[in-house]
Amino acid sequence: MVCAAVLIGGAVVLVLLLRSPSESASDGVVEEVRIPVRVVDEEHTFDLDLAVFPTVRGRVAYEGPSQGDGEENWKASHVYEGVELRAVMDQAADLDGVESVSAVALDGWHKTLSAAVLDGDTACGTAILALSVDGEASEGWEDAPMLVFLPEDERFSNQDMLDALGSDRAHYFGTLPSTTGLMVKGIRFLVLDYDGGSLPTLDDL
Repeated sequence: MVCAAVLIGGAVVLVLLLRSPSESASDGVVEEVRIPVRVVDEEHTFDLDLAVFPTVRGRVAYEGPSQGDGEENWKASHVYEGVELRAVMDQAADLDGVESVSAVALDGWHKTLSAAVLDGDTACGTAILALSVDGEASEGWEDAPMLVFLPEDERFSNQDMLDALGSDRAHYFGTLPSTTGLMVKGIRFLVLDYDGGSLPTLDDL
């Protein structure tokens, strides 16, 4: 079991990854995976499970840093399936007045998305917490849940990133923009309106 907690305003979102014991492949039983989200404040708790959310699927190729004289550097495309980030946050917190959501991995890597990106109103397309890639489910894919963007044209370019996130929130490889750094892997925290202070860790439990 892996668990984590994060403050959201006056609430705490606790993300747990629970794997039940699996039976042998010869039994034809697939290991069950639950990813519940617990919202806790002073008066009540509320649990969500990513496994019960509807999922969306889409193919996307990300652009890495340009090569040579501005030559494009597209990475291989993959099919991702996961839960829309907006749907998760709608269940976890009141988003009225919220300006941003930060996706944070256990190692502290994080990226911040504006409300417009969360709403799907930018060149990023739909933001999802990917639970599988090319058919490999979360129990076999160590990067899940991973932040992935699914634009309509199935190509997420560096210019798309700059247009949607702005230069301050875009990712750079050295001085060169690169969308690949936005793929936050192993997300355990979702922080509303992160102010630049200390990020939550498992030690906060």
